[in-house]
Amino acid sequence: MKLPRPAVLLTVLLVAWGLALLAAPREKTLGSVVRWVFAHASITQVSLVLFLVAAILAVLYLLGRTALFPWMEAVGWVAITLWLAGFLLSMIPARLEWGVLVDFAEPRTQMTLRVLGVAIVFVLLTRWVGSRLFTAVAQILLSVVVVVTNRSTALVRHPLNPIGQAQDIAIPLSYGLVFLTALLFGAALVYYVGAWRSRSGTVEAGAP
Repeated sequence: MKLPRPAVLLTVLLVAWGLALLAAPREKTLGSVVRWVFAHASITQVSLVLFLVAAILAVLYLLGRTALFPWMEAVGWVAITLWLAGFLLSMIPARLEWGVLVDFAEPRTQMTLRVLGVAIVFVLLTRWVGSRLFTAVAQILLSVVVVVTNRSTALVRHPLNPIGQAQDIAIPLSYGLVFLTALLFGAALVYYVGAWRSRSGTVEAGAP
């Protein structure tokens, strides 16, 4: 089934994500700022899902499914892009609640910036080496680093599980809708990027 033009579908999904955010109820402590928290959390969690998917595709490529390479790259690129977007979105609730755009003393902020640094090195290095094998292995390592550091990083200002522990059932339900629309947006973005890579034959890393 052929999907609509990228601009049309991505715009529709982005608008749906925004409407889901606006429909989210105010939280007892954060008030309407919870919507910015939802925005940051949903994009970041979709990024984490995509990092895992990229690692799985990389393993399958190493096992002989060579046609998956452009899709592995597409998923990896979108994962990095959404990770950056999640960080930028986190600045808004941080400014509203803590009075700073970037709290460098917060371990999760430090972790996020380290991941971005490693991701930049990953992109530059894989482009420079130009090897599909190297790119696949590097993608696995990057995904492992992201997932492990995200799970192991301590929380200082961040609450442990504010959505899951909310007393109002509307909070996790509304976040579920926000996350779903963000996931659909990420999946559509991966589809278009992956289809472009496969169709245009612009996979530079042609060496094994």
